Amino acid sequence: MNVRSTSGLQSYVSRVGHGSVITLLVIQGALEDIGGGVRAGQWRMVAAQTRQLVLAGLQVSGLERGGEPYWLENGGAFDPVTCAPEQLRTEGYELLREANGLAADPSAAGPWLTRLETWTRAVQDGHGPGERLPELRSPQGMFGGLRLVRGWTDTVDRLGLPPLLPGEWTQPV
Repeated sequence: MNVRSTSGLQSYVSRVGHGSVITLLVIQGALEDIGGGVRAGQWRMVAAQTRQLVLAGLQVSGLERGGEPYWLENGGAFDPVTCAPEQLRTEGYELLREANGLAADPSAAGPWLTRLETWTRAVQDGHGPGERLPELRSPQGMFGGLRLVRGWTDTVDRLGLPPLLPGEWTQPV
């Protein structure tokens, strides 16, 4: 029988539940936007979305090590970086630094984007749902995302963790 302490269970649920939702709603969208921005030569947008992606990725990777699951709501005073592994922090910051220089050297964008995609896969693989998440911006992705949220919501609530989705998304119309 696999028994987890309450704090261990909270950590696991936070890592898998919140990590998956942040990956679906923030990381996947940012990566797709970055790819489009590279193709269109929209370098400021690429840099801004890279910042969003790297910070979200570091937050997700730090959840297992005590990072806070807060995002969007009540997230103004948390540190998404401290609990992330040093190697991911270093690589993420380097990718962000390079994103800010792509306007000066667009020829570096292809190899840079490949490295960013590899870094993003490392973040996704490390947060632990044990399977690839659905692509949210695909015809099948929304349903997979909804199944994931529905499956974890009761557990998240019982453990007193922050909600998986922003409050305004779950309020009655």
